[in-house]
Amino acid sequence: MSDFTEANRKYFDNLSATYKERFGDSLKMLSAQTLQRRHWINDRWTDTEAGRGQKIKLLEYACGPGVISMTLAPFVTEVIGVDISDKMVAEFNQSANTLGLADKVIGYKADLLTEHAPAEAIDSACTNLDVLTISMALHHFEHPDRALKSLGQRLKKDGVCFIIDLVPRDGHLGPEHEHNHGHSHEHSHEHGHGIEDEFPEAAHTVKTHGFSCEDMQQLFQGSGFNAGFDYQVVPEPLKITIGGGTLSKTVFMARAQRA
Repeated sequence: MSDFTEANRKYFDNLSATYKERFGDSLKMLSAQTLQRRHWINDRWTDTEAGRGQKIKLLEYACGPGVISMTLAPFVTEVIGVDISDKMVAEFNQSANTLGLADKVIGYKADLLTEHAPAEAIDSACTNLDVLTISMALHHFEHPDRALKSLGQRLKKDGVCFIIDLVPRDGHLGPEHEHNHGHSHEHSHEHGHGIEDEFPEAAHTVKTHGFSCEDMQQLFQGSGFNAGFDYQVVPEPLKITIGGGTLSKTVFMARAQRA
C-alpha cells in the first residue's frame, strides 16, 4: 500500500463513524438520482427482460457505507463492497444488516489495486462482474487510469462501469458534452476555493479535482470500456454542511461498457 493510499485509509477510518450523519442529505440525493437512472446504467437487472432469471453481480469499489450498493441491491443477485478502510467496511456490512440485505450483500477490506493479490476468496468474489461502480471516490485514487483498467478486467464482456464523481471546479464539461447522445444538462459552475480549501483535512487524500466529460471518455477508452459511453451532470447539487454553512458541489454520473 503506497503512502498516498495509506493516507486515504486513515482518513476514512477516522471519518467512518460520522460519515452517514455528516453527508446524509447528499447520500440520499445520490441514491435517488441513481435509482432514477437505473435503466440508463444497465438494462440487465433481475426485474428486466434482459436480466430476468440470471445471476447479476455488482461490485462497489471504495464502497464506504455502500449507499449505491444498497440502492441497487434489490435488482441484482449478489453485491460485493470493497474498501481499504476496516471501519468503512464495518459500516457497509451494518447497512446491509439493517436493511435486511445481508443474505446477498457483503463487504470486504481489501486493496484490489496493489501489486499483491488479495486473499483468494476475495479475489474470486470480485470477478465475473456485471456491474462495477465507484461513487465519490475516484478523485481520491492515486492513479485513476490504472485503477479503471485493473478493475475493468474483472467485468464480463459487456459489463458496465458506473462512476459518480465531481465535475471539475471550473465547471468545464469537455467539448463532447454538448453533443453526447443528444443530452443537454444544466450545471452550476464552481467558483472560489477548491476542494482542498473547503476540506483542508482531506487535502492530502485528493488526487484529482473532478473529471470532465472528456476526461471520463478518455479514462474509459483507455481502460477497455469502448461501448455505451455517456456522461450526465446531476441537476441537483450535492450539499454538504460545513463550518456552519452549506457547500454545494456539482456531480456527474458516467457509464460505459467493456467491449
